[in-house]
Amino acid sequence: MKILLAEYSVCAGLEALAVEGRAMLDTLKRSFEAAGCTVFVPTDFQESLLELSRKCDCFLLIAPDALLDKYTAMIEGRCINLGSSAKVARLCADKQETTELLLFNGIPAPRIVHEKGVKCVVKPRYGCGSEGIFISPGPIEREGLVSTEYIEGDHLSVSLIGGKAVLPLTLNRQHIRRYESGGVSYLDYDGNEVPCDHPAKDEIIEIACQAGSVLGCRGLFGIDIVYGDRPYVVDVNPRPTTAVIALSRVLEDSIADLILKARFGTLPERVKTKGSYSFTKKDLGIHDDTRP
Repeated sequence: MKILLAEYSVCAGLEALAVEGRAMLDTLKRSFEAAGCTVFVPTDFQESLLELSRKCDCFLLIAPDALLDKYTAMIEGRCINLGSSAKVARLCADKQETTELLLFNGIPAPRIVHEKGVKCVVKPRYGCGSEGIFISPGPIEREGLVSTEYIEGDHLSVSLIGGKAVLPLTLNRQHIRRYESGGVSYLDYDGNEVPCDHPAKDEIIEIACQAGSVLGCRGLFGIDIVYGDRPYVVDVNPRPTTAVIALSRVLEDSIADLILKARFGTLPERVKTKGSYSFTKKDLGIHDDTRP
């Protein structure tokens, strides 16, 4: 089987993200090749992506939330999508719409705040990961930003595979750095511990599975959780996340095999892990001198 595998930051030469992107790309490429697939990686997200999409059987894209739907839509009529549809990618890119849909379906998420004096996490409405997220003593009413209620708790994520059903893979602990810049407190993702244990593990995983099902996520994806008095869904990544670097080391099952089974076959009822793996951005060779 011929697989088109593309990661946006690598193709676009975005230095700040390309090391992380390359690590994800290489991890998935090795897994698909070990599964007997021939993997093609485009040199850009335009002509090369289109050309290879005509030659391949399937594709899997990794791109920033605000761009994933565009490029998915561009090629999902040419070969089989192993990830979430363009429609789902578009929904998950909109943090406000995603939050409202989750709450409407009874899935706990930090509410969107408009009243003054409520501590908030402010994020770009169409953001990617932890980029541009900061803490504010009240909501910021500005176009392009979403203010959600601040939840004090454990920063976690769940890695899942979506097919006919949603299969949870691992519960992960996120390394989150908090730093000050210009009098503003920012939150920055800095890697994962995969898997991790938690007293409310079953409850957290159940909420993550519900969120993935409601939103229609497919293939390998991740749900970010803050556990306070209960699990709150704080972000949905309808694509492979950096946690895949660790997943490939701790899962007894092949990542590529699970992705292919989700699309063409039947997923197992559960997966087994062996040991754990923890990493930070520094471990990947990412050094940001602009942040303390």
